[in-house]
Amino acid sequence: MASAVTIYDLRGASLMAPFSDEQLDELAAHSFVVALSRGELLFEEGTGSAHFYIVRSGRIRIARRSPEGAELGLSVVESGGTIGDLSVMDGLARSATAESIDEAEVIAVPADRIRSLLTSSPEALMSVVEELASIVRRLTGTQSDLIFLDLPRRLAKLLLTYIPEWRHDANQVVVELPMSQAGIAAQLGVARQSLNTALRTLTRDGRITVDGRRVTLTDVAALRNYVGS
Repeated sequence: MASAVTIYDLRGASLMAPFSDEQLDELAAHSFVVALSRGELLFEEGTGSAHFYIVRSGRIRIARRSPEGAELGLSVVESGGTIGDLSVMDGLARSATAESIDEAEVIAVPADRIRSLLTSSPEALMSVVEELASIVRRLTGTQSDLIFLDLPRRLAKLLLTYIPEWRHDANQVVVELPMSQAGIAAQLGVARQSLNTALRTLTRDGRITVDGRRVTLTDVAALRNYVGS
């Protein structure tokens, strides 16, 4: 049985930072843990958005799907990350689908109770505005990459984001892909065959070596320069 939600589970989310312990305690009392198996849907695009989620463990993939079945991966949310920030503000239907990459636990917090607290706390409301602004900036950057970077550079940029924080100063790093190559292709908005071509390009140029989901970035500084060139 999943453990009860505490204020410490909520405190790590940036959206929750301005709330007092008493307010968080109230939210925790009405929150619950959702356990997901690998590949299980948390919610689908177009469904109701009654809850804001905090990832307690595991990874959740956010994607959009066309009526024809094509998929565009938007992001991967890891432990400590949040899902549903937009829904807290507008209460509208989900704009994307959320699916677990591996076994995961997420904390479901009632969105209406968060909205109620936000209306009485200008500081908390401003925190949400800043969070949404960062989302817009990230999406703007993603859109710019689609226009200005070719696929090998977009792939290289994505691989650089997988470098663990404690290895950021290293010049040769082994990273673990958080999903299958099909998932990576969907996140980049390309076909699997196009991704394979980009991987071969980076491998041929000596920028990476690939062993299943383990990718060695042979020269991180040079790879960053390549992305920016």
